Amino acid sequence: MKNLFIIYSMFVCTILCGLWDTAEGRRLHLGSCKVNIHTHELRHHFQHIRQNMISGDDHKGIRLLRKDVMNSLQATESCCFLRQLLHFYMDKVFINYTSSHSLHRRTTSVLANSFLSITKDLRVCHANAHCECGDDAKQKLTAIQTMYDKLDQSAGAVKAIGELDSLLEWMESFQHH
Repeated sequence: MKNLFIIYSMFVCTILCGLWDTAEGRRLHLGSCKVNIHTHELRHHFQHIRQNMISGDDHKGIRLLRKDVMNSLQATESCCFLRQLLHFYMDKVFINYTSSHSLHRRTTSVLANSFLSITKDLRVCHANAHCECGDDAKQKLTAIQTMYDKLDQSAGAVKAIGELDSLLEWMESFQHH
């Protein structure tokens, strides 16, 4: 009976720890900047529209968010790059996205608001000099923007939203449990 109680206690603790982790988000270490980001929630919202974005992408041969490019960034520049990339999504991508589907509009609105919240946390790091902005991060972001600007605004928005998987995967690579 005592063993059953111990097993039950461990099970409850595991579940509660998992719920705590979900409530708190994941701690991302972006250079010397540490922020909590709910990547699992971002991914959950993105999954609602992912397939439609991919099927609506008429420029599948073009990649805006290349994994090798993002992974080649120095860890010290990851904070700055993420902050600027999220601003790019808020200032250009989400604003230019139009859809007749209310679920898609609501989902992109939730994602945009989440990105805004993340940038507020990153702004604190930037203000405290924990967010280094070097030439490499600026050049990589400029390349993404240049490629995006070559596309029609609507097509570029669909492509960029459809590639959020790559951004989320890159962000998750900075998680520390």
